[in-house]
Amino acid sequence: MQRFDSNAKHMAVTNASSRFMSFWHTLSTVAHLLALVLWLGGMTFFLVVFGPAIHELKPGPGIRALNQGRMALEALSWAGIALVMITGMANLILRNQISGGKLGQHYMIILSIKIVVFIAMLVHHSLQVFKYGPKIVALTAQVSTETSSWPEPLRSQWQKWFMLLKVNASLGPLATLLGLALIKG
Repeated sequence: MQRFDSNAKHMAVTNASSRFMSFWHTLSTVAHLLALVLWLGGMTFFLVVFGPAIHELKPGPGIRALNQGRMALEALSWAGIALVMITGMANLILRNQISGGKLGQHYMIILSIKIVVFIAMLVHHSLQVFKYGPKIVALTAQVSTETSSWPEPLRSQWQKWFMLLKVNASLGPLATLLGLALIKG
């Protein structure tokens, strides 16, 4: 009888612990998805709404507005990236604890591909911010608010910046699908 009571208590503690871990894993997964929406939503808004709206402005004010929008997007993106990293690590730790350290080969393959996609997106974003951003700021400062056309050096930097944004916006859904595969796997 003593052994039965000990096993029953152990099972009750294990079940409560499992439910607690499952709650935190669900919460962390939802936060992860919201962070991804923040990052990808910002990119999509910039590509679909903000960028095209700038074309309706005269070049002088449009150049400055686009640069201000770029800086806001980059700040928003870094917040999303930080949350994606934190919640992604939390999800992996919680998933590992829930599974008893047995994530499985299928899970690890999908996770590895997702990490490579995330690193590619992070490299592209870093190039936008640290390589092209300063050049865009410097060239924007040289442009008069009364200019009637986009200077070619500035246009060239923006084209490179937008190309990286489009690549990231294309990789984002792939990262999302891989994440959904991890949830099911």
